[in-house]
Amino acid sequence: MAEQIYTLQLKKKDLIIVAILGEIVGVLGYAIVNAQPTLSGLFAKFLPQGLLMPLFVVGVPIAAVCALLVAYILAKKVNPIFFQMGKFAAVGFSNTAIDWGILNIILAGFGFAVGTSLYPAGKAISFAFATLNSFVWNRFWSFEKKGTSNLGKEALQFYIFTGIGLVINVIVATNIARISPESKLWAGVIAPALATATSMVWNFTAYKFFVFKKPASQKMGQAQIPQ
Repeated sequence: MAEQIYTLQLKKKDLIIVAILGEIVGVLGYAIVNAQPTLSGLFAKFLPQGLLMPLFVVGVPIAAVCALLVAYILAKKVNPIFFQMGKFAAVGFSNTAIDWGILNIILAGFGFAVGTSLYPAGKAISFAFATLNSFVWNRFWSFEKKGTSNLGKEALQFYIFTGIGLVINVIVATNIARISPESKLWAGVIAPALATATSMVWNFTAYKFFVFKKPASQKMGQAQIPQ
């Protein structure tokens, strides 16, 4: 039987961290919905007034914890990589919430104008904050990289690979937003959604196999999970 070396242990801190990430998603998600009349109108059709905030602020963190538990169960029964992917997904959702949230705040401040310089600049700023969030959580939680001796090197690699992802993200979002530049939903949700999806595969591959790749000495200290 082939063996995959990976730490498979659900800790209390995992549940706390995923709840924090879920709260980030919930708060910023609520702000995004309020900034988007189309989305707020859609939710109003299905939810009584006053339930939208609890749904995001309370419901999303609970859903995040449940999702990580499901990922852990799948990791035990199917493949250990599911647990790591569950962590990465949780971080990814928080990155997306930060990215879209800041972008919508910037666009709202300028009346959602998608000009030749405003939108790319706003998207770059929001993406930069999201990547900082990504580095911290992915390094110390998703990929469980220990020690800080190579922190500078990893940060450099991270931002090089993420910089490529930034170019991909901004180009995709900007060009898609220009399809319907007068649409708040198109500029603030659809364009960044497709941009995020495009860069997500690139990011996971780069982080796992290059930036946060564990040295052999660290792998030897981890449990071996039979496959």
